Amino acid sequence: MTETAQNYRNRIETLPAHDRNAIDIAAKQLEMLHASFYTGTMDLDLKRMTKDDVLKTIDSLESMDMDAMRSSWMFEPPFDSQDPEGWLKQAKLIRITYLVEQFELVSRLRDDDPEAWDEINELYFDD
Repeated sequence: MTETAQNYRNRIETLPAHDRNAIDIAAKQLEMLHASFYTGTMDLDLKRMTKDDVLKTIDSLESMDMDAMRSSWMFEPPFDSQDPEGWLKQAKLIRITYLVEQFELVSRLRDDDPEAWDEINELYFDD
């Protein structure tokens, strides 16, 4: 595991482990708002994921090889003439970064953090 992926794992591990009730309440509120966290081909339901689910996903992303990563293109630009290993490392980092940042927001929503709900409101309704 890369040092950066370990740093992201550490960020997730510091978050509270919400019980199923807190997870369901926040998820239902997000669904009522028609809010979603697009994860592309990762096909994850961030609204209902637990910390353990996120940690397993980070491990899964870290273990992906070039073929698996290229066949599931998501946010990162497609591989071109860039160094293949450099691209693979960058693609993993982009996905892990997105996953962790979005899950941190979801965790704040589960804590009923008003500022987190303001962010959701701004993202989905204020534009």
